[in-house]
Amino acid sequence: MPSRPTRTSANHHTDDDHLRLLYQEATGPDGVRRVLELLARRLAGEVVLTGPHEEQAVAVPPGAERLLRVVAEDVDRVRAGDVDSAAVHADGHDIAVLPVGPPPARPVLVVARRGPLTAAHRSLLAAAVDPLRLCRRAAIAEQRVERLDAADAAVREAVLHLLMVGHLSGARRTAAVLRPPLPDLARVYLVSGAPNTRGRLSARCRDVFGEAAWVVPCPVYSGHVIVIAPAGPAGAPPATHLIRELTEAVPDTRMGVGLQVVLRDVPVGYKQAFHALSVARRRPERYARFSPRGELGELLGHAGQAWAASTLAPLLAHRPARTQDPDAFELLVTLLSWLDFGARAASQLKVHRNTLAARLHRIGAELRCDLTRFDVQARLHLAVQLIDERPHPDAEVGVIGFPELLDLPEVRRWAEDRLVPLLPANRATLLTTVRTWFHHDLRTAPAAAALGISAHGLRKRLSRVEELLGRSLVDGPSDRYDLHHALLAHPGSPPG
Repeated sequence: MPSRPTRTSANHHTDDDHLRLLYQEATGPDGVRRVLELLARRLAGEVVLTGPHEEQAVAVPPGAERLLRVVAEDVDRVRAGDVDSAAVHADGHDIAVLPVGPPPARPVLVVARRGPLTAAHRSLLAAAVDPLRLCRRAAIAEQRVERLDAADAAVREAVLHLLMVGHLSGARRTAAVLRPPLPDLARVYLVSGAPNTRGRLSARCRDVFGEAAWVVPCPVYSGHVIVIAPAGPAGAPPATHLIRELTEAVPDTRMGVGLQVVLRDVPVGYKQAFHALSVARRRPERYARFSPRGELGELLGHAGQAWAASTLAPLLAHRPARTQDPDAFELLVTLLSWLDFGARAASQLKVHRNTLAARLHRIGAELRCDLTRFDVQARLHLAVQLIDERPHPDAEVGVIGFPELLDLPEVRRWAEDRLVPLLPANRATLLTTVRTWFHHDLRTAPAAAALGISAHGLRKRLSRVEELLGRSLVDGPSDRYDLHHALLAHPGSPPG
């Protein structure tokens, strides 16, 4: 006749019952804590699992960590393997100190209850050792994966930062640590979703764009994911396929697509994708490609570069007083980031907002200008765009003036083409709105008051201008600087 299962507790649970319940808890989320909670309930006591000294102990109930001070010497002896276990009676409690795994530096389980630890209790503790050891190892492996993922994300963001500030060789060297290699010809995609979906969106982008693409969560906008994919036939699939695949996983996805650019021009491709994304938000197909209309910087050529060198000469000649202070190149990068992203530049540059403010104060002092003025910002933005190499203080500068640059015939034709969507008579109100907004240095309340409309009404008009131009105006990187120059260059269209 078969023997009956052995009863091991006052609650009449068998050894098999214990193992089943312990492994059930161990395989769930936060398995270590769940197993300890089960032990604490069954023993009507307190339980602590302590690992190596750098690990935080897990205690049930909270406050049970005090037991570690009571049996500190016993814990050290058991952890080192000097003894197999220890039993202590202190403060009216029976305390058991048990190893979880082989020495050295093994985790230690400390259990305390008022009243004796019976044979049934010790049988339960013995059964708990293996499930605890296994779920702790799984938790450690999961933590290591999370750390590796975090390191991978940090390296990818560093590569993006190097590309955005023009350190092409540094970006290539850093990217060589990971895969894939950076492409010589690239296309930038900017994918947008709700901030709380960006983790899923990033993972989906990696699946949809394939292994050849670089997928980086945007350090500036919490809902954006930046994708740098190889251009050409071997690059990403068609945009219609991409957006369909993305929206299946994240329904509110939108996507802006830039033009093909060489790797050095990834910052240009990013701005193109940003403008395209502002258009995609208003389209039922959920995506848009950047529509080029000619860039002002390309038209200005050597004359523009000479003017830019002259305009930025005091900043390019800056020499930091201390080695830890930013040099001319860092100040130039800071200026461009701030002009594009405003206060969000601190996130892109990975500096504190007070550091950003101090750098801007230094830039304003070096250039002897008021950076709060929009017309100053627009002029400096164009100048920085025209400085496409690391500045050299001894570079030859010219004396051409800014008004003369904007009076060039090709620039006047560019301005008229840029303003075409706003020039019809029935859109004069929109053109006046833009001028007034510029005149008041982009401040919503004063501009709205001058126009006799509400702040909400002003934002609606600016949104309509964005739709007509196919460019972003309010959020950066913005087209507002080029629009300001177009208003200056177009006959009879002063910006304020």
